[in-house]
Amino acid sequence: MGIPAARLQMNLYLPATFHLHFQLQLWKFTTTLICIISEKKFKEYFLEFLMIFLAVTLGFFAESLRENIGDSSKEHEYMQSLLNDLRTDSLKMEYVLADNHDKSMGLDTLMKLSLKDLSNTANRKLLYHCVIRYAGMYSILKSNDATMLQLKNSGGLRVIKKDHAADSIARYDYEVKIIYASETLYNKSTETAVAAAREILDYSVFYDTSYYKNEKYTGKLFPLLTDDPKKHKEFFNAIDYEKGAVDDYLRNIRSRMPFLKSLIQFLKKEYNLE
Repeated sequence: MGIPAARLQMNLYLPATFHLHFQLQLWKFTTTLICIISEKKFKEYFLEFLMIFLAVTLGFFAESLRENIGDSSKEHEYMQSLLNDLRTDSLKMEYVLADNHDKSMGLDTLMKLSLKDLSNTANRKLLYHCVIRYAGMYSILKSNDATMLQLKNSGGLRVIKKDHAADSIARYDYEVKIIYASETLYNKSTETAVAAAREILDYSVFYDTSYYKNEKYTGKLFPLLTDDPKKHKEFFNAIDYEKGAVDDYLRNIRSRMPFLKSLIQFLKKEYNLE
């Protein structure tokens, strides 16, 4: 008995249809599997990336926090050291002011002798005394700038986080430089006065026993190297020049003392220093 032609024809097409359907199902399964695997890998990669990102970020913040803590500690140490230096400067300024006040008064006494009779024994003795004691005397400020130099030369200024503190410190450094600048005139005028004194005074008398015996003045009239009125005028002009420079130096220091004292109090309060 033979197979009908229509059924035979359907059986001929069945393998091809089945094969195509199988391929479609296989493609769907493969695609779904790839998507699942890809989605899983994406999540894994994303989680790994997120963990790395968080680790780096937290590490950065931790390092910044550590640096900030370290800088804060250094800032406090610098301020304590600077405060100690400023206190030393304050004491030095007091001594320099006292010394130069005495010098100014002594030079003033010396200038008054320009109107008196220098042939008088007492006046001549006073002339020598004032020249030896006051003319040529140096008393200048040397700031204790060890911490200031560290702040400027080793990058210490960057650890000062408080702008008003940094500004005040910079201003004090500037004020000290102004004082140093006034020392130029101070030194020059002192040297000029010493040179002028050597033109009229005989310093060998201090080694002559006829003037000093057993370290006591004998009363003998001190000599002058010249009686030339012009030389005497030049000498007293030099003394007046020196006194003006000393008074200017005194004004420079006095005008800066209040700021120094206020800076000391400010740093003590701002940084809770001893």
